[in-house]
Amino acid sequence: MSHLFLTAVGGDPNETVQLSQDTDLTVGDEDVLVAVDAAPINPADLLFQLGWFGVYPQVPNALGAEGTGRVLQAGSAADANLVGRRVIILPTFVQGTWADKVVVPARNVIAVTENADPLQLAMLPVNPATAYALLTDYADLKPGDWIGLNLANSGVGQYVIALAKRRGIKTLAVVRREEAAKRVRELGADVVLVEGADLGDRVAAALGGSQLRLLFEGAGGSEQVGELIRSVEAGGSVVTFSAATGQSPVLPLGDLIYRGISLRAFFILNWIRDTPRAELERIYTELAELVAEGAISATVEATYPLSRYREALAHAGQQERSGKVLFAPQQTA
Repeated sequence: MSHLFLTAVGGDPNETVQLSQDTDLTVGDEDVLVAVDAAPINPADLLFQLGWFGVYPQVPNALGAEGTGRVLQAGSAADANLVGRRVIILPTFVQGTWADKVVVPARNVIAVTENADPLQLAMLPVNPATAYALLTDYADLKPGDWIGLNLANSGVGQYVIALAKRRGIKTLAVVRREEAAKRVRELGADVVLVEGADLGDRVAAALGGSQLRLLFEGAGGSEQVGELIRSVEAGGSVVTFSAATGQSPVLPLGDLIYRGISLRAFFILNWIRDTPRAELERIYTELAELVAEGAISATVEATYPLSRYREALAHAGQQERSGKVLFAPQQTA
């Protein structure tokens, strides 16, 4: 088995990430052995390597949070019907999906459709599920309601826009540059604005008297939140799902006290832990079918074999990529 693992927390990934040939593929009673077809490199993976994520590495730590592949073997207490099935691997930051084969507890895989692009399925466990939860768990959104989001060209943003559009929910999207705005408009956002001067006034004018039921905040930084929150309805919520700048969002005191706007947060590992298994299977099955239909997707910029991991990690760390970077472990160099 070839797999990437972390040897030390922090520092240069060229020194702390290594490729290993490990022959230990012992499948426990409740485990499955999966041949990995694709596994994304997410910002969370890079933060994990630095020790800046919600889970701290226990070095040596296998790398890679999510992915897809085919079950080759099932333990005696696992579902034998999984053998031969396409599955997605749920993120734990323990088992490591940046590998050609990986042993995973059966509870951490979910069988999905065969009729979808494996690259898109590999990205299913984190970003589409995050978008789904943002749109369902924080308000009873109805067709015609408005939601706002910054970091709108991110993976989560792309899925939020697509899922909202299917439900008739209107999206006001904020991005950092005009190049990203063009892409977000193509995705179907109802209003797309580039951050900058008079953002709050431009948002209010674009909404034409309507207000945002929710604001999904992924950029961090109090100044932009202060501008956008002016158009959030009284009693609404700002839901933070990322922190691209490393800053914590802060609500203006008047909005917090006088208008009753709350600051809430979403973390995918907590959501997976707290959602009943049957519900997880229903949601991921539904999302996989949407992938198969072409209704939801994320742009893929590049794929790499494991042997080119240094190049892949450097590419994934670039700030102005146009799409996702994934490992394709079965791909030859």
